[in-house]
Amino acid sequence: MTIERILHRVIDDAAVVGELDGVAPLSPFLASSFDLYQARVLGQDIIVAEDVADTDGAEKRLQALAKAVGEPVAAYLRSATPARRKDLMKSRQGFITREGDLYLPQLAIALQANPPSESLRPRGFSPSQQQAFLYCLYGREPLTQEGLREATGMSAAGASRALSSLADMGLVDYTAGGRTGRKRYYFVPDKKEFFRRGRELFGDPVKRILTVSASPLTTASPSSGLSALAMRSDLVAPKRRTVAAGSASAGDLGKSGDDGEEKIDVQVLRYDPLPFSLAGMVDPFTMLATVGEKDERISMALRKALEDCEWYED
Repeated sequence: MTIERILHRVIDDAAVVGELDGVAPLSPFLASSFDLYQARVLGQDIIVAEDVADTDGAEKRLQALAKAVGEPVAAYLRSATPARRKDLMKSRQGFITREGDLYLPQLAIALQANPPSESLRPRGFSPSQQQAFLYCLYGREPLTQEGLREATGMSAAGASRALSSLADMGLVDYTAGGRTGRKRYYFVPDKKEFFRRGRELFGDPVKRILTVSASPLTTASPSSGLSALAMRSDLVAPKRRTVAAGSASAGDLGKSGDDGEEKIDVQVLRYDPLPFSLAGMVDPFTMLATVGEKDERISMALRKALEDCEWYED
């Protein structure tokens, strides 16, 4: 697949690509190492370099080329393994592969200046996308449809759609493999960016709050909100415990009883929190999303509770 076809398919159907000219003369070494192209995408010019030297040290040659031309250069690659794509993204090195994968941080300003129409903006996550997000946040890579199904009990079709939608939003990437070459192995290029963007799209997971009498079922339900935060930090626990339940199980938790009975608040979530709960608490992201109030005391407790989460940013 050519550079122009890839850009047409993925970003801008008006993109044009031609030979690069008008740059300062390159050293014989760099001139013989690369075929250079000029791409015009979303009204912005990008230099694309195909390494033809076929020797070790490609990244160092790219850095030397970028320094010589005085601006970032995107690499045009025959292919890239998931590990290499991940390394390139972490170093913010732009690339396009012949397989159709691309990462172009040079376009960030252009994309902000040309926001997509409302109809193309991704909506908030559906319940299956929320669970797929949590699976990708905590799961061991490579992440697979089978892994999501095993973790959540989701159907094959539902797991496939949920992971594919996260890839379409640019939250995760994948490589194809397996016997037929069609099985997708997903990975998260940048956990902090994944958390930041996912947090914006996740939405409020709480559908409603029920106040019910304490029972074996509610007592066994995972703590959420401030109750979970208190278990993970030095925050004083609220007088009334808060737990979480999925919509399917909320009806089994009972209703308010006599005034003398102990009460528990049940946050009925849009997804089942049990697959990712641990030690009587909802997972850290769900805890963060179910803390309904914020002040300095709670913010400090959140920083303490999430300090070991590599993806967390206040």
